[in-house]
Amino acid sequence: MAAAEPNEPLRLVLDTYDDNDAEDRFCASMLRALIDGSQTPSSIAAEVDNWVVRESSRKLQVLQGQPDFVETDDNGVLFRNTSNASGYVDRFFQHFPNVCSVFPPYHEGQTRIIEFLEALMAMPEHEAPDYFLDDSCKNVQMMTLWSDKSYSTEELRIRADAIQHPGSGVDTPGSEAETRWRNYQSALARIATTGFSDCGFISALRDIMPHGKKYPTFNVRVTSRPEHIGGHIQGAAQWIIWPNELRYVYEQCKKKEKVDKRNPRDTWSMQNWRIWKAQFELAAGNERVDPKARGIAATAVEKMNAIEGQGGFQ
Repeated sequence: MAAAEPNEPLRLVLDTYDDNDAEDRFCASMLRALIDGSQTPSSIAAEVDNWVVRESSRKLQVLQGQPDFVETDDNGVLFRNTSNASGYVDRFFQHFPNVCSVFPPYHEGQTRIIEFLEALMAMPEHEAPDYFLDDSCKNVQMMTLWSDKSYSTEELRIRADAIQHPGSGVDTPGSEAETRWRNYQSALARIATTGFSDCGFISALRDIMPHGKKYPTFNVRVTSRPEHIGGHIQGAAQWIIWPNELRYVYEQCKKKEKVDKRNPRDTWSMQNWRIWKAQFELAAGNERVDPKARGIAATAVEKMNAIEGQGGFQ
C-alpha cells in the first residue's frame, strides 16, 4: 500500500464522474473549486443553489409545454419525466463525499468544506420544483432547500464503505488508506456537528465496538489483531479529540443509557461512551498497537475524562 504524508492533502478521487455528462462536469467544477480555494465557500454554495433552482425550473417549463411527452429508460420502459429538483441535489451529493477524504483534520481545505455546508444552511428557505402531482403537469410538488438533514447521508455511507473495507489498507500503518480514513472521519464528525447530515451511524467509533459482550478487547467489528487496529483507532478518535466533536458526541450520548437495538443505526448512548473509553484505554496501553494510534488513543481517553469531570463543558 502506498504511504501518505499525513499532514498533506491527498488527491481528489472522482470515480463516479462522467466527463461527457454536463451535470457531472458542473458538480466536478464546484468540488475542484472547494479543493483549490479558487472560489469562496459561500460563492460555491450560491452557484450550487442557483444550478438546482435554474435547471429544475427550466425543465418544468419545458415539460409543461409538452404535457404528453414521455421518455423511455434503458430497458425501454415508458416514464413521464419530472422537473426533479431532488435529482439535481442528489447528483451533487453523489460526488460531494469525495472531497471529504482529501484534507487532514482542520486543514484550511477541510474548513472550506464545512463552511460550504454552513453557507447552504444559512440560506433562507426557498423552493424548487420537484415532480408533478398528477397527469395534468399543472400541480407541482416543490422541494424546500436546504433544511433537510438527510441530503448526503447515504452518499456519505457509500463513500465510507469505498474507503474502509476488507483489503482496503486502512489496517496498514502509514498507508494512504489509513490517512484517507482518518481525514474522512474527521470531516464526518465536523459535518455532524453542523447539523447538516445525521451521519453518526457512519462513525468509526462503531468499528472499535467489541464483537461480543466482553470488553475491552481487540476483537472488534473490523479486526481481531492489535497490529491492525491503529487506523481504526485514529478514525474513531476524530470524533473525540477535537473540542466541538467531543462536546457533540458527549451531549448525544447523555440523552440515553443504551441504544435502541431495533435501530441498527442508533449509535449514541452512555453505555457506548463507556465502552469506547475502555477500548481507547486498551489501545493506548498495548505496545502491539501502532505508536501513533496509541498516542491518539491516550489523548482520546484524556479528553473523555476531562469532559466528564466538567459536566459536559470543554
